[in-house]
Amino acid sequence: MPVVGVTGPGGSGKTTVAINLGAYLAVDGIRTLLVDMDLYFPDMSFYMDTMPKYPIHMYLENHEMDIEWLIAPHERIKDLHMILGDPMRPIRKRYSFALMTTLMAYLRDHYGMIIVDFPSGLPVDSFPVIPEIDHQLLVIDPSTVPLRNLKMWVGSVVMKFSRIGAEKLWIIINKPQIPEKKLIELEDFIIDELGIPVIGTIPHDPEIHESTLTGTLLVEFWETGNPLSELAYSVEELFL
Repeated sequence: MPVVGVTGPGGSGKTTVAINLGAYLAVDGIRTLLVDMDLYFPDMSFYMDTMPKYPIHMYLENHEMDIEWLIAPHERIKDLHMILGDPMRPIRKRYSFALMTTLMAYLRDHYGMIIVDFPSGLPVDSFPVIPEIDHQLLVIDPSTVPLRNLKMWVGSVVMKFSRIGAEKLWIIINKPQIPEKKLIELEDFIIDELGIPVIGTIPHDPEIHESTLTGTLLVEFWETGNPLSELAYSVEELFL
């Protein structure tokens, strides 16, 4: 089954996209696993409003432990499972991302979809895991860049992330607070000139921001007919 890596520059909203995408897939009946791959600053547990009993760091420190111990089901959403890090755990040593390849190889046979939330920025430390990734969803927020430099910035980001080695790269434009004309031009630029498909554009929405602050998944009050549910549908159609 497919393993999808969610990457993006810092502040792009990739973790919010990853967890809510996984939730919508699970509600649609796909057995989905979310994996927090940010071993030094794991924050998915904050977004999920839960702390792991067996964080992923335990496996990296003792890789002979039973992998199933790491997996926690979501309390309210059937078919949604999580492997989380412990954000309070002190960093005692440099963790080996190479051990994650064994973990991914085992997990892919047990889930309909695995969504891996990579560290912010280029995931240089986690390069050993990239061969296990079937698709890369690159989340970008164009609002942080002056409009006159927007295409140059996006081209630079796409160039760098496309070289990490995932088989297929897809773009998600997240929370763009730029004029609609410029947004359309940006989408056309990415598709036509860079040759990268835009799988979805998620508009800036106060409810998404509120859900992040409260640790509530969007699917719990926004069932269908919204940009994230449509994104999940596109992922399902394209990757499964």
